[in-house]
Amino acid sequence: MAGGVIRAQLYDGRTSGSREAHLSVAGTGELAHLWVRAAGGDFSVPLPAVGIGERVGETNRLLQLPGGASVEVLDNAQFDAALAGAEVSTREAPLRRLESRWVYALAAVLATLVGTVGAIRYGIPALAARAVTYIPADVDAYVGTDSLRMLDRSVFQPSKLPPQRQAQLRGVFAEVAADAGAAGARYRLELRDGGSLGPNAFALPAGIVVLTDQLAQLAHNDDELRGVFAHEVGHLVNRHAMRMLVQDSGSALLLVGVFGDASAVSSTLAAAPTLLVNAAYSRDFEREADAFAFRWMRRHDVAPEHLGDLLERLGAAHGTEAGSGGFLASHPDLRERVNALRSGGAAPAR
Repeated sequence: MAGGVIRAQLYDGRTSGSREAHLSVAGTGELAHLWVRAAGGDFSVPLPAVGIGERVGETNRLLQLPGGASVEVLDNAQFDAALAGAEVSTREAPLRRLESRWVYALAAVLATLVGTVGAIRYGIPALAARAVTYIPADVDAYVGTDSLRMLDRSVFQPSKLPPQRQAQLRGVFAEVAADAGAAGARYRLELRDGGSLGPNAFALPAGIVVLTDQLAQLAHNDDELRGVFAHEVGHLVNRHAMRMLVQDSGSALLLVGVFGDASAVSSTLAAAPTLLVNAAYSRDFEREADAFAFRWMRRHDVAPEHLGDLLERLGAAHGTEAGSGGFLASHPDLRERVNALRSGGAAPAR
């Protein structure tokens, strides 16, 4: 008889009550039997006919017996020893053996961390770029208009620019958007008083570009704003805003799988307007948008340094000297972008 006598509680499956019982395992392999001794009589069950519940941590293992009765094992270690003596292996036994060796456990933790970081850095962005091709334009429209509506309630005020100036800016924007092909006809410029947000411009899904009064006033000429519009249209053409949301949601889902925090997904979706207005695009996204802007400016004889001049003033307006990070810390280095624009080239890849 393997493993000695094991304490347990027997449930008959018909009432909620339980009886104290003692278990033992006799025989080996397919011939092994589970003996149950309890008040009212002893009986045995072929071990292959017993549903042996998986052991999770130190919780009591549950055994399902034929006929609806069940047994709660109170001595897990002794029962495991009895199974081992009977040459019976449970499904979680190999995992428990690995967990009991700290070297394997440490290797598994490191592999999980490395795999998670690699997936967030490389795998999810690649999947997001492919996934957005299957997302209907209606989804972009919903996300973009809903985000702008929320920002209008919480951040923005109506533009205070004179109506004539607003019309001029929309005309300048239309010139730039025309180079985006058929989709460019659906792009539109929204003008807002940025309030605490200050001088800023960003692209929302659904082809919306928001320009604040403060940035319009910071520009010395319309060629500087043409560079801004070309950069933001570059974000729209490449659907960077939607790709960013897909990436953030995918990363949140991955973290749910690794750490079990389901609130991460809902928090990401609820924070979509904040994510979009902050425009925390990756360096690759920023360079793609810069490249579109460079190409547009060259085709239309707009000197690229115009955008560089405005970027430098924008950095200073937000307390960011060229190269020091701050407002554009998540974008390519500001000095790098300014110098590239002034030299008529794209920011170098890293």
